[in-house]
Amino acid sequence: MRKIFLTAIALLSMASASVFGMYGVDTDWIFFLTHGNQFRARLDQLGFTLGNDTIKGTFGFDNNADFGGVYGSLLSENSEYPAQGRGFNYDFKPSISMGLGYTSSLISVGVGYNVTIGKKGYKQNGNADFSKPYNPVAHTPVLVLNALDNAFRMAIPIQVYVMNDKDDTGTKNNITAVSVDSQFRYYTGLDMLPQIRLYLRYGGGNYKEGTQSEKIGESFGFDFRLYFGSMVEEVALQPYVRLAYNGALGKYHRTTRVEAVKIMNANGFSVLNSVLAKGAWDLNLVAGLGLTANSDIVSLYLEPTLGLKVEQPGSTDKNAKEVYSLGYGVYAEIYITPLKNLEWYFEASIGNVDTTTKGVAFAGTTGITWYLPAL
Repeated sequence: MRKIFLTAIALLSMASASVFGMYGVDTDWIFFLTHGNQFRARLDQLGFTLGNDTIKGTFGFDNNADFGGVYGSLLSENSEYPAQGRGFNYDFKPSISMGLGYTSSLISVGVGYNVTIGKKGYKQNGNADFSKPYNPVAHTPVLVLNALDNAFRMAIPIQVYVMNDKDDTGTKNNITAVSVDSQFRYYTGLDMLPQIRLYLRYGGGNYKEGTQSEKIGESFGFDFRLYFGSMVEEVALQPYVRLAYNGALGKYHRTTRVEAVKIMNANGFSVLNSVLAKGAWDLNLVAGLGLTANSDIVSLYLEPTLGLKVEQPGSTDKNAKEVYSLGYGVYAEIYITPLKNLEWYFEASIGNVDTTTKGVAFAGTTGITWYLPAL
């Protein structure tokens, strides 16, 4: 017990003195309880996870790329400042994470927390114009739980964003947004069906001015995946099928997936007062194939995917038709381990399966992982 207590003190001391981190505001937290001791430095994240067989902790930042940050950069130019004669300015927009967990073979539990800094904006704050600069902040508490010797895993992050202001007449206005992006995994131990995943998502937001309240949006979604497995010589095959749905709840908005941090990073909101004849939704059916090959120094993971997307845009026309499209993607990871505990990582993806823009999107990151001994 004394060793556990001293380890916890050491972790908290390092956290208070460091500006590192590993996890964003989504379900990447599901890896926290199974990650070994490591220091990670990549283009989009910098952090560590440390602990022993019983207790572990993490601290640091992610660059928040999926929610309005710049991929591969923790700083981005804020062009509004020069336009308003305020001089050149950068926004530092990370998601700072910290967490503490208890691990055992029977059950492991962890709690995490993210504070996410948004783009600098302005508040009216009782003045005649929007003159007071401020950085919006979102908060994400997280619950992580593993059981059955890590065969069952779950992570439930809850994003919360609140902005309060008032105009020069004293009328108060505020934005409130909450979203949940939960993930559940079960590793069956079967060769033919090794893994099952379920993602459940909910989001909702409101804008209030004085006594008048309007809905920004409300949505529900799920993502269900079945993974299969086999070996062909020295290559591990893991084909999978994925069914994903996102839809607006009610007929007052066109957003199929409301996320609190995205509302904050948009530095604004859209309130629709008209009732839509058809609510917005989209459905994705994707087939993918994971291929893994290893050598003493190099490990390769390659995942081509092919998908069908059915989309119903929110419309005031009750006769509006669904839009069908085909998508594809190729995702790859390369791990190079020149030394036993030092690893170079490269990730790349190209495709249009899940992008909202037309054409091809490409993204990638790289960095090192230094695997550290237990405390």
